Amino acid sequence: SKYFNMTGWRLGWLVVPPALVPAVERLAQNLFICASTIAQHAALACFAPESLKEYERRRAEFKARRDYFIPELNRLGLTVPVMPDGAFYAWSDVTQLCQRWGIPAQGERPDEGGSWALAFELMTRCQIAATPGRDFGSAEPWRYLRFSTASSMAQLQEAIERLEQAL
Repeated sequence: SKYFNMTGWRLGWLVVPPALVPAVERLAQNLFICASTIAQHAALACFAPESLKEYERRRAEFKARRDYFIPELNRLGLTVPVMPDGAFYAWSDVTQLCQRWGIPAQGERPDEGGSWALAFELMTRCQIAATPGRDFGSAEPWRYLRFSTASSMAQLQEAIERLEQAL
């Protein structure tokens, strides 16, 4: 559903080993009964040749944005340790920038210090929105921010310019 910009429509499929099918079926049956009729018909239209061509064009566009934005973050010291492959998010290690801006790595509470404080600073200083790592797990979340590359190329370029000016 995300590939076809139908997030939230609860459509998709799962490829699992045959031995797991019964367990996955039981789980799926308890989560939902079936996708709505309109969602199913909309999903079928996604597989028409003209639709697939458009989605491939969009995929290439997202790749170009990623291929621009990630190296720029790395150049600015907002290291992205793993190149994203399949989503339009960048998981950036912001330890260096926190140190440069005098932001403590961790505060006494989860909403203090590290990526939480840096997200606020980026919004205040640069008008750039990023999501603190604590929203995505417990493996040193204070070290990471999540940036989205779903914006236009022009907006991503402007974000990099704003970051450069703030640094």
